[in-house]
Amino acid sequence: MSEETPTPRRKRKIVKKSLWKMDLSSMGKKGADTDEEVEHPPYVPVLPQVNLLPQPVRDSIVIGRIRRRLIWVVLLMLVVAGGVWYLQTNQISLSENAVAQATAENQQLRTDVEALAPVKQMYEQITRLQEVVTSTLASQPQAAVAIERLAAAGEKAGTGKGIDFASIDIVYTGIPKTGQELNSCPNPDPFGAEATIGCIAFSASAQDSGQVSDLLRLLEEDPLFVGPYATSLNATDVEGAKGSVAFAGSAGISLEGLETLLTPEQIDAIINPPAPEPAPSAAASPGAAS
Repeated sequence: MSEETPTPRRKRKIVKKSLWKMDLSSMGKKGADTDEEVEHPPYVPVLPQVNLLPQPVRDSIVIGRIRRRLIWVVLLMLVVAGGVWYLQTNQISLSENAVAQATAENQQLRTDVEALAPVKQMYEQITRLQEVVTSTLASQPQAAVAIERLAAAGEKAGTGKGIDFASIDIVYTGIPKTGQELNSCPNPDPFGAEATIGCIAFSASAQDSGQVSDLLRLLEEDPLFVGPYATSLNATDVEGAKGSVAFAGSAGISLEGLETLLTPEQIDAIINPPAPEPAPSAAASPGAAS
């Protein structure tokens, strides 16, 4: 089957003449004012083409061409990926070396920690002992200070000879716990809210009852003592001589008597403990509910 090259149409060129160039004798005649010039296209020699392949064969050729292009694209992508991997090989090697070095250092640190475990245990034991010693010393009273300040108050009481103490006894009860009685010593003020760590009891002789009252006033002014109180008082009259008063008393030793003073927060927690949480109400029994 031969295919012929189509021949282009011929174009007709109409040339119009001006009025001055027109022939007056030809006016009025049909077709006298136009000249037809026919232009022929250039001749191009074309070989005849014959395609004897059926349509399925031509389709398979096109599909094969597309497949070859896809294969080339895949090969190009593989080449690019291989080049990138080759360029990153050095960086990957450096990263692997860094990971191996960090793993070795971690293993060494674990070994050192296991070797120092006994030292850590010893340090924890020493720390616990230090806390125990600190808390024990903090709760220890200053016995000598309490006796000295009681004796100093006896010297200042009255105008003449000071009070002569026959015996002084101190009993320490420790720092009150939450919910315990703040002051277990005899106290003339039953509504007092001062905490004590012990009681000091004494027996002495004074010139008169005024000197005893003066001693109690001095002890009341001293922040070391709480609620000084004369438990007994006996006056003795000696004929031809000035009499004397034998008495016994006691006072509480405040928190000022500790070797290590408590903080205001700790004192407030002792004097004003937090209110206990309300107990949960008992669930109603099935019989009561019915």
